[in-house]
Amino acid sequence: MKVDFNQKKEGGVSFEELYDRHFDAVNRYLRYRMNSSWDADDLTAAVFLKALENFHKYRGEASFAVWLFRIAHNAYVDFLRGCRERFFSDGEMALLSAPSSPEDELLREEEVRQLREMLWRLSPEQRDVISLRYAGELKFRQIALILGKTESSVRMIHHRSLKLLRIEYSGIEEGGERIAQK
Repeated sequence: MKVDFNQKKEGGVSFEELYDRHFDAVNRYLRYRMNSSWDADDLTAAVFLKALENFHKYRGEASFAVWLFRIAHNAYVDFLRGCRERFFSDGEMALLSAPSSPEDELLREEEVRQLREMLWRLSPEQRDVISLRYAGELKFRQIALILGKTESSVRMIHHRSLKLLRIEYSGIEEGGERIAQK
């Protein structure tokens, strides 16, 4: 099958333009979810290849971003079937500003480790919503379409996830025990 990279679809925009528009968000979403940036980059390439191969099937019932993130989410789930789930590498979770001293770097590494542990304790559904919202930078409506849920359900999952993270973080800050997930 011959694929035309410049074929127009959504509002007369070519796949090439859509690729340029959405690549960073898809890659960020996958890097947020995966331990290895190499695996995330490979999976990002596979997502866009699958999207390109199926671009002629895109009907426009949802925005291109929703269609694309559905492919990305499904590719991620397929990837997990082949290996044990890993979540949030220290490198991907590191803050943007460089530490000014070895002590700052150690503190930052510890914070990243704690955040990683807290996120791991969320349910897979909660991790999906949090990663699509913050790494994918998607709206609740788009997340609902990707996950096959109602928008209000996604908002509730998001709210409860953040509430759990806040409670657990405040427990860590106060030096208390972490709250165990039911």
